[in-house]
Amino acid sequence: MNGTNPFDEIEQFLGRTSFGGDRAWGRDLRTTDIDVAEYDDEFVVMADLPGYDREDIDVRATDGRLTITAERDAEREAEESEDANRRYLRRERRHESITRSVDLPGRVVDADASATYRHGVLTVTLPKAAAEEDDGHRIDVA
Repeated sequence: MNGTNPFDEIEQFLGRTSFGGDRAWGRDLRTTDIDVAEYDDEFVVMADLPGYDREDIDVRATDGRLTITAERDAEREAEESEDANRRYLRRERRHESITRSVDLPGRVVDADASATYRHGVLTVTLPKAAAEEDDGHRIDVA
């Protein structure tokens, strides 16, 4: 039986997976799930980023595209010891990076965008723009 997923190319095109990405249980480990909602005067994008610090998250809106990037160094010990002279038998470290880009369904005022991060969920609010407004802008996470 062929071990490839026939939908991988579609997922890559939509920006949900990276090419040749690590996958577990059918899900790319270097991406995040998002919701995009449209209201009368704004778009709201919510992304799951559990375990990241606010400072680890970079959010940018440019040319009708929102890009979320988060990076962290994770370290865990296999065995704990209260002995001050302990010797590590196994210690695991890793660097984690998540990037997700989404095309926004309409024009936005990048300079007025805002982002909050609470309980592992990033919420980005992007006010809709009039036809003549459109500049790229980095969004600070509060």
